Amino acid sequence: MVLFLAVAGIIIFFVSYLNLELFTELELTLNETVYNDSEAYTQTTIFKEKNDSQIWDYAFLGLFFGCLIAIGLSAYAVRISPIFYWIYAVMALMVLVMGTILSNLWQELASEPDFASQLTNFPIMNTLLGSYYPLVVTVIVFFAMIILFGKPAGQQEGYS
Repeated sequence: MVLFLAVAGIIIFFVSYLNLELFTELELTLNETVYNDSEAYTQTTIFKEKNDSQIWDYAFLGLFFGCLIAIGLSAYAVRISPIFYWIYAVMALMVLVMGTILSNLWQELASEPDFASQLTNFPIMNTLLGSYYPLVVTVIVFFAMIILFGKPAGQQEGYS
């Protein structure tokens, strides 16, 4: 989940950035020609204005909550022995280290001057993937551990 959310956030951010740059260049090119009063110029301007919305930021938030629900449901549905608690804890530490590395990658990406103006369209993504990503990963791992190891032991077939 940690890697998936970070990669999805970076891909959404880059696609949005490239899309904005593409339509800005297209608008400038059309504006320099004699066709600047054409229907293509008008449609490009309208599409660019609609594209500047923050819909992708909310899509990332929905993806984040979808991952949380999937983790919670799978943690509840999987039967596991308490013996595996320490293995899960070591794996959780590795996931936390990976989350910290990905957070640093996002912060380096966000500090680039070319991307700074585009970052204002993604406040939710910047908050989740920025400086709070290790904290978010820690809280998710903690609650998954509670759900996974705190549920009552189920009965197996054939036993009363």
